[in-house]
Amino acid sequence: MKVRPIEPKDIPAVHNIEWECFSDSWSEKTLQSTMNEKGHSLFVAEEDGDVIGYGVTRQVLDECEILRIAVKKDSRKKGAGNLLMGFMVNSAVSNGAQLFFLEVREHNIPAIALYRKHGFIESGLRKEYYKDPVESAVLMSKCIPAC
Repeated sequence: MKVRPIEPKDIPAVHNIEWECFSDSWSEKTLQSTMNEKGHSLFVAEEDGDVIGYGVTRQVLDECEILRIAVKKDSRKKGAGNLLMGFMVNSAVSNGAQLFFLEVREHNIPAIALYRKHGFIESGLRKEYYKDPVESAVLMSKCIPAC
């Protein structure tokens, strides 16, 4: 398994994962345009040549937001999410990021555990933030080296 920057040919596979994992999924057009937006980085996790996961970050100066991270349902619990998260954080740190933040559905326990494993702490709550289904968002953040 490896992580690498996304290529245009990966968009259909990433879109399929996006559609499988998120009720508010992004379109292929949105994914394509995000690839070309300043400050955005997109990565894919690959296993045996197949895209099994992806991640999207947005960095402005020393702040980096984790916008998306997802792994195909039939490829979970193999370390792809952990590998992606580490790669995204390390890539942003190498570009000067010190403050990381993200939001996650309050009942997405596996994702919250992954973020905690990578040093993120809960920093707030947005009540009824998500739709379909309605759910609060847990805000999480991480500082490197010391904020």
